[in-house]
Amino acid sequence: MTNNIVMMWDFDSTLTSEDSSSITINIISKLTQKNFPGFARHFWESVEKFCAIQDPEKKWESVKSMHAPVWMFNLARLANEAGIVLDKKFFKEQVVEEVRKVLRPNVSEFLRKIKDLQNDPLFSRNKIQIHHFIVSAGLKDLIQEVFEPDLISAVYGCRFSLADYKDIEDGVSQSIQNVPVYCMDETSKTRAVFEISKGSFLTEKPDVNQRTTEKWADFPNVMYIGDGFTDVPALSVVRERGGIGIIIYDEDRKREELNDIKAISRDKRADFITPADFSLEGELFKYMKARCTQIRQRIEAENF
Repeated sequence: MTNNIVMMWDFDSTLTSEDSSSITINIISKLTQKNFPGFARHFWESVEKFCAIQDPEKKWESVKSMHAPVWMFNLARLANEAGIVLDKKFFKEQVVEEVRKVLRPNVSEFLRKIKDLQNDPLFSRNKIQIHHFIVSAGLKDLIQEVFEPDLISAVYGCRFSLADYKDIEDGVSQSIQNVPVYCMDETSKTRAVFEISKGSFLTEKPDVNQRTTEKWADFPNVMYIGDGFTDVPALSVVRERGGIGIIIYDEDRKREELNDIKAISRDKRADFITPADFSLEGELFKYMKARCTQIRQRIEAENF
């Protein structure tokens, strides 16, 4: 077995208190107020229409991972009309600071302290490395800019790109901005889980179906941390293979959302459910540190 310990994190509502894609939409709406008034309103109306939501009382406040192709298509279409290029440069210059403001208190220090356990002599003598990954239905090029580069090993998420092509009739090269090239939803998160376990992220063209003699991170060394039902498929994949599933939640959530958390607990779909407290004195830090120690002890025993 390998000596990599892996934390796979959901992003929106797990590491943040608000939805980062919705923040992006609101920022674009402000930037385009003169030449495209009502951008956000047009976006939400389009998403509701495409999803055939008939209830006039239903007003979306955030994008839904299950409808990733729908919201990405509509965001790309409206961004093109508004003259906005959804690339790393735009996210870095216009959006990332606003997203950092909604990171949960102490998140960066929390992640750093967990990762730095690898420098403890008891971990380092067993050549144990600790890695954080983000597996999100949010925008990859945005999330990559939020944390220090050495803190997160890789980000999986939705992505737009530039597509170059030649016109069939005249052969002239043309480009299309804001092409949705990868849509992440709760089901495709499970693919990311397997890619990380196999180390496929280390290659340019990963093949998740390729057999490997040794995994980059064995599932008993993996923890998946999310905030609700959209993380259940990934939680199930990890836990069924010996890994650890964690759910965090806001104590001030709406009643129906808290009922969902209770259902996850009742159905035993997670090993640990705790409030979203990232302080170093909180339950989450103590639990994850204890689990890392437990994994370290197992690795040490196997290598004895």
